[in-house]
Amino acid sequence: MRILPKKSLLKLDRVFNESLDRGEFLRLDKNENLKGFSEEVITDILKMVTSDFLTGYPEAGPLYKKLAQHLNIPREKIYLSAGSDAGIKAVFEVYVDSEDEVVVIHPTYAMYYIYSEMFKARLIEVNFDKNLALPPERIIENISPATKLICIANPNSPTGTVLPVKDLEKIIEVASENGVLVLIDEAYFQFWGYSAIDLVSAYDNLIIVRTFSKALGLASARLGYLVSTPEIISHLFRVRPMYEVNAFAVCLGVYMLEHPDIVAEYLDEIEQSRKWLKEELSRDGIDIAPGFANFILINVGDKCRAAQIAENLLNEKIVIKGGFREHCMTPYIRVGLGTIDQMRFFLEKFRKVLRETT
Repeated sequence: MRILPKKSLLKLDRVFNESLDRGEFLRLDKNENLKGFSEEVITDILKMVTSDFLTGYPEAGPLYKKLAQHLNIPREKIYLSAGSDAGIKAVFEVYVDSEDEVVVIHPTYAMYYIYSEMFKARLIEVNFDKNLALPPERIIENISPATKLICIANPNSPTGTVLPVKDLEKIIEVASENGVLVLIDEAYFQFWGYSAIDLVSAYDNLIIVRTFSKALGLASARLGYLVSTPEIISHLFRVRPMYEVNAFAVCLGVYMLEHPDIVAEYLDEIEQSRKWLKEELSRDGIDIAPGFANFILINVGDKCRAAQIAENLLNEKIVIKGGFREHCMTPYIRVGLGTIDQMRFFLEKFRKVLRETT
């Protein structure tokens, strides 16, 4: 007799390919911090690991305290999670019932689609135009009496686009009038330089989601957090595992908040790499879409060519994203930004495979 998952999960088809040894590749596909940490930083981190640290259960209090100070908000407005995706899942688990409508911009972060399917919500996709534009009015038009949640990644992935904070506030205000919760995912906000977090004090229907995986470079630690009203945060704690955030994540999170210079140096490196790569590609007559995250969209003409370039770059030990199905993304490959030297290596190989796929 076959043991099957519950019906709501039968349609989920997530393929995990662990056969690729990513350590052997230049990883430009997942928008990780490729600059890495200095030996001095690694030494500091290793000093935190003691016997008591390893044998005791994690205590998240120090990170809650440090985050509250860092954000200048009460601790009661913060919810720590094992990566931002776990925090987003908690929002779905607490607030989304079967047949509720969840409005998302499209394309966007994969987990919104997965959680909508998992919790049997009706997914409403608000599509980008071919030129990667999406007016806020189009999102507002899709708010209905059945809408429970609106999810907006800002900056968004894979498009790299942003909605100005004033446009977000328009959406939040209309949503508030209709009793709709709005989740703004700010995984990449440091690369843009703007945030909607101050709106939490003005609206009782807003959740801000952030991660330590991108600008802070702690993807392996699986650490994120949500900021909202004390009431919403208290609701989310009803589904939170007792020790969801591990001790390594707590210590690493505190360390990074105490060393903003590490983040600032990385952000500066990304901007230098972005500028250099844009100039080089422009010199080659290649169009680049405007973007506000730690990746760049390069226009290579069409989906088939994009997919072929991505496949050929694998042979050159470089992993990127290409062959997107969404209409607005079909001409592009998405390339994560690293150091100048990493971008030089990418560009050399990219030019080579570009000639091979012409």
